[in-house]
Amino acid sequence: MRVFTIPLLFAVITVASGLTIPKKYFGHQVLKLHLKDEKDVQIFKEINEILHLDVWRSPKKLPGTLDVRVSISQKEALLNVLGKHSINHVMMIDDLQLKLDVEKAELAKRTIFKAGDHPNLITIDQYHNLAEISAYLDSVASTYNGTVTVGSLGKSYQGNDLKYVKIGKPGPSKKAAFINGCVHAREWLSCATMVYIIDQLTTNATQYSDLLTNLDIYVLPVLNPDGYVYSWNSDRMWRKTRTGPRQGCYGVDANRNWNFKWGVAGSSRNPCDETYDGPNPNSEVEIQAITGFLGANNATIVSYFDIHTYSEDFMYPYGYAEVYPTDLSKIKKIAADATNAINGVNGEGFQYGSITDIVYPASGSSIDYTKGLLNIDYSYAMELRPNGDSFNGFVLPPDQIIAGASECWAGVQVVFKAAYSN
Repeated sequence: MRVFTIPLLFAVITVASGLTIPKKYFGHQVLKLHLKDEKDVQIFKEINEILHLDVWRSPKKLPGTLDVRVSISQKEALLNVLGKHSINHVMMIDDLQLKLDVEKAELAKRTIFKAGDHPNLITIDQYHNLAEISAYLDSVASTYNGTVTVGSLGKSYQGNDLKYVKIGKPGPSKKAAFINGCVHAREWLSCATMVYIIDQLTTNATQYSDLLTNLDIYVLPVLNPDGYVYSWNSDRMWRKTRTGPRQGCYGVDANRNWNFKWGVAGSSRNPCDETYDGPNPNSEVEIQAITGFLGANNATIVSYFDIHTYSEDFMYPYGYAEVYPTDLSKIKKIAADATNAINGVNGEGFQYGSITDIVYPASGSSIDYTKGLLNIDYSYAMELRPNGDSFNGFVLPPDQIIAGASECWAGVQVVFKAAYSN
């Protein structure tokens, strides 16, 4: 008679039933490194090429801080290098799994939005999975059918709809704007912010009468649905798409895969790295779908926004190098006005600048493409809260959703109004 141990028996039952065991992060820590100069940056890059660490946030300037997740097996090697070169660090998260367990308990208490529910039942102060967001978009379009339509850019690699809503008052020859969240799967606040914006534009439509009269607003809550589903069901820290495997690893960084200055800087050719830019530009069907849609509607779309987390940044192109659009003075002025509006909501300290100015080089990105190839004047990206002093990172408590989303929306409105006025 063959005897199974309890763990093995559980594994057999799990596989047979098709259940997924979520990845655990026991003992994983997030460290905040204090980098003094370019020498420290280079030292970190060299050890990162060996360890393939998960960088959560890079320094905006030097001296500055960098947030990085380390596993138990990586920690000793990293600490040895930091100590050898006198690079100081503090503990940001002592045990990531404990923080994820708290989040899981919060998610279990959320109000689940179901197909057929009225849109006023959506809880904008809670996170929602892909099925709930999809049901919400359908409900919004059905309830507010005079100003809202629902559509799809197509299917993701795993067959999920790239579902969006278009919101605006009927009118001839209108300009349009496009905004999306969750290019990176684990950046849940960006998806929740899209839900918040949709709620604002529908339940408080009279407040935005001029905006909706002059602009059709496309809102795509989840650009990377396969990754987003995976971050809910299998690996909360998942960032990339779900194509593959390539060299045993899955996914592509969907914000390094756009076909403009692809592979120039700030991306990786290693399929196991978080910034892997893909086997070729536009390799991901999700990027093919959105670039196809933006291209087909290029004559009317005057503004594009890509929303991320975290570090509190308001960014304009370019990311592939320290070069700037020819209309820099215009887009910089609007960025300054938008950032002031953002910081006026809750007193945060968002900064503005080009991607390379305030974050890091990143080629093959969304707004480089929309500005550089499609000539969409008002192309911006945002990194939402928390800031660099936070000890939450991507695992932002739901009680900060409305604060974070309202900040974002304040800045977006400034840009949208400029876009239809000019």
